[in-house]
Amino acid sequence: MATLEGRASIPAALSDQAELPFPDGATEEAIATPPPPARPRWRRRLAWALRIVTLLALAGAGVATALYVRALRSPSTIAGLRVGGEPVGGLGATDLEARLGQIADRVLDEPLVMTFGAERVRARRRDAGLAVDRARLLDAVRSLGRSGDPLVDLPLRRAARRGGIDLPVPLTVERGKSLDFLLELKETLDAAAVDAHLDLDHHLVAAERAGRLLQVYESLGRLEDAVDRSSLGDPIELAAVVTPARVKKDDLAGIDISTVLGAWETKYSSTGVDSDRTYNLKVGADHLNGHILKPHELFSFNDVVGDRTEKEGYRVAPVIAGGELIDGLAGGMCQIASTLHAASFFAGLEIVSSTPHSRPSAYIPLGLDSTVVYPSTDLKLRNPFDFPIVMHYQVNQGTVKVELLGKARPVKVVFEREILEEHGFGTEGRRDPQAPRGQKLVLQEGYPGYKAIRRRYVFDAATSLPKFLGPPTEPLTTALGRAKIEPLRVEKWAIHYPATSQIVAVGSGSPTLKKKPNPPSHHIPPVQKDQKPIGRIVR
Repeated sequence: MATLEGRASIPAALSDQAELPFPDGATEEAIATPPPPARPRWRRRLAWALRIVTLLALAGAGVATALYVRALRSPSTIAGLRVGGEPVGGLGATDLEARLGQIADRVLDEPLVMTFGAERVRARRRDAGLAVDRARLLDAVRSLGRSGDPLVDLPLRRAARRGGIDLPVPLTVERGKSLDFLLELKETLDAAAVDAHLDLDHHLVAAERAGRLLQVYESLGRLEDAVDRSSLGDPIELAAVVTPARVKKDDLAGIDISTVLGAWETKYSSTGVDSDRTYNLKVGADHLNGHILKPHELFSFNDVVGDRTEKEGYRVAPVIAGGELIDGLAGGMCQIASTLHAASFFAGLEIVSSTPHSRPSAYIPLGLDSTVVYPSTDLKLRNPFDFPIVMHYQVNQGTVKVELLGKARPVKVVFEREILEEHGFGTEGRRDPQAPRGQKLVLQEGYPGYKAIRRRYVFDAATSLPKFLGPPTEPLTTALGRAKIEPLRVEKWAIHYPATSQIVAVGSGSPTLKKKPNPPSHHIPPVQKDQKPIGRIVR
């Protein structure tokens, strides 16, 4: 039987029709699928790189964690930290407290600006009762960046190193100290309402001004609110209540003081020896300054000024009594009355009652003086006009000045004094045992006595008077008759001044006594020859 060369015989068990067994768990499809191809080299390198980076990251995280834990345990503040604009980073406990104390003092010395209406008040914060909460500040500085959460702390520390963390200084208000400050401030800021009044110096009606009072507790609340809101950089408006004036300018609309109806000045000694008399002049003038004399109203000097007692502030000073100059209470008040009398005479006021002194006065022309003694001897005047008149007194620099203010004066006035009789004076001697024997001291200068007539010629304000009113030997009526001028009226008063004795003291004491100084001189100038027998003043 013939065979094929080179061909092995296949057992029937391995023929195509035979069923071959498969390894356990394998399938026919699996055995039929080819194995995956090998990965490229670059992928293998990338995998190794990722493994290295991961290992390094894990190592770095460990180092960072160790550093963070170490930082939490450090007693120093975090680097770069600032408080109130000043660096405090990296300070230990002792240095930190000292540094925060310096910062607190600097902050408390900064100015606090407050407004009160239009006024601005500046004070140090500490003086206004502000304080620094030092415990709170210290705790905030120490705890910053130490919360235990690195996700919170690490960004804060990075920001601090870059200068981005500046903690504010926490302030508080010490209420007791602030109340004391505001109460003291109230005494300075409070302003009472000012009524509309007559500005006599400028001859106008001054408008009223509302008052303003500081409300202490409400202002304290505003201060505390500003501290809570950290808005001390802006001015704090203090609380105030406005008080209205009682007298408004409209209430004085009927008073016109733009014109001086009449004025007069008298001189006084401002030397130290006469200081008490000067003081009395000012006290008396204060009682009359600003007094309003209503239309057709009667004025009484004694009623308005009142009793001149020590209780009212008057002092002992020289007065004329019985023709003699002696010390008496309220010396100088006759000068206040006489100056008013002269101003009233030329203003055209009605002279209801006036009494001349028992001797002429050195400060006023003979015939224009008027003495007052409370309550017996008074100066009484009446306002004859249909408008009010205001008295304005000024006592300073050796001058007493009276202005009577109102509307334009409708009249022109001429004063005339005619001496009818003149009498010589005698001399009176006295003994002075306190002066050495033979020393002579003139205690009072003698002065002649006069009987005279005082006249007031009243003309219409538009009347033109002659430039020459006549010699001192003839009354004004003669010149008026020549000029054919008729006055509205002529008033006259009889006045009398008794002669004033000269009083001389002669020392009767031991010759060994020291000589006494001469007493103050109260010399009265004699009536000038060109004023005899008639003297005139035109206003």
